[in-house]
Amino acid sequence: MDFVALDWETANGARGSACAVGVVEVRDGRVAATWSTLLRPPERFGGFDAANTAVHGLRADDVATAPRFADAWPDIERRLSAATVVAHNATFDLGVIQDSTWAAGLPCPRLRFGCTLLLARRHYDLPSYTLDVVAEAAGVRLDRHHDALSDARAAAEVLLRIAQDCGTSSVNETFALHGVALGWSRGPDAAPCRVVGRSRWERSTPGQDVPAPSTLW
Repeated sequence: MDFVALDWETANGARGSACAVGVVEVRDGRVAATWSTLLRPPERFGGFDAANTAVHGLRADDVATAPRFADAWPDIERRLSAATVVAHNATFDLGVIQDSTWAAGLPCPRLRFGCTLLLARRHYDLPSYTLDVVAEAAGVRLDRHHDALSDARAAAEVLLRIAQDCGTSSVNETFALHGVALGWSRGPDAAPCRVVGRSRWERSTPGQDVPAPSTLW
């Protein structure tokens, strides 16, 4: 169970306006390292919108001395390329990488990735699948929703909790059990994380008994 959980915050409605990132490295099913930084977005997408600030609380003054995205990117890319990348609503987070690297004049990497939002929809029966609701259902602590590192850690722990429920021992096995294929961000086989078949997991409502792993096969 090795993977890297990722979360971005953006300065405005453009996905290329990355202004904060959080990364959580999981090895052998345990959080092994965490890292985050504020960012000055690429100049092409540099303005802060009030709507975004209302969500994450960040303003231009908060990132005035932070590294430019282009300067921080090599360190971020090194962390992401180590294993499968997971995020809650991975389409958004992969879009931030694609648009921010383009705006900074940098090549976009090829990443293997999974989406905990899609996984949670197959695992739980909930009225909403926002990260805060899913974290509560999974019994995962989320202290500062929309803080990049806090959200990345919550996504990591949601995946670990779902794997624990299922008795699975790898990212691939956990997604496959739910009928979900991991995605590739680029290349000839580029594809989103997506439903490809029937889930072998009976969706659970928090508070109800969860089927034992032996009933899944």
